[in-house]
Amino acid sequence: MTRAGNEAWPEGSFVQQLPDADRNALLDVGTPHRFEDDQILLVQGDAGDFLYVLTSGLVKVIVETVNGAHTTLAIRSRGDLVGEFALLDNKPRTATARAAGPVTALKVGGGAFLAFAGRSAAAQAAVTKYLLAKMRAVSDRCAAERIWDARERLAQVLYDLGRQHAQPDSDGLIRVPITQSELGELAGVAVSTAERVLKDLRKQGVVSTRYREITIRDLSYLDSIRFPRERRENPLPAGISDALIR
Repeated sequence: MTRAGNEAWPEGSFVQQLPDADRNALLDVGTPHRFEDDQILLVQGDAGDFLYVLTSGLVKVIVETVNGAHTTLAIRSRGDLVGEFALLDNKPRTATARAAGPVTALKVGGGAFLAFAGRSAAAQAAVTKYLLAKMRAVSDRCAAERIWDARERLAQVLYDLGRQHAQPDSDGLIRVPITQSELGELAGVAVSTAERVLKDLRKQGVVSTRYREITIRDLSYLDSIRFPRERRENPLPAGISDALIR
């Protein structure tokens, strides 16, 4: 596996936010690993003495509830960290990370990562900014589930996957290796609702689906129907937002 330091990293990813010197330092301390489709990177409940820096592919973040049900909470991709929460707070891992298609990653030990972050103020700031972005994403999802309808929420998730987590093939189509059920979980809607909305989008030529894969054919259309632009930064109505701030 070749060192992945000179290619462009996705906007907003942890690796992209690092200055060149810090980026190279992080990539140098990692050990390359490859995972095939459905292989597990991390297991919920395990001790967190290392993390992964993803260098290609998509990873599903899955939580198992007390009754044994599984829910897909997030998708991580190139440039993202996986497993940093348990490493930083010294508590058991809160979720399982599973490959969605082939994945390559750099495994970084806890001591090496903490030493890397401790040597640079810019690296420390990047860690803080990255963790806060994940926390904001959770807040945004909770707000969206109360304000926006299923079509807008599903369009938003598909748009995010298309823009941030997948690369177009030579034919210009974006193939995302997730199921319709997983898409519904990411958007916080019932599987039957996700299937109904996807059926309508298929009829419009916006997406196509097959076993464990959703293909995005018209990203601009998804952009037009996702959360209203003027309220995307603060999806709560003014009265509710003000009450929460107070």
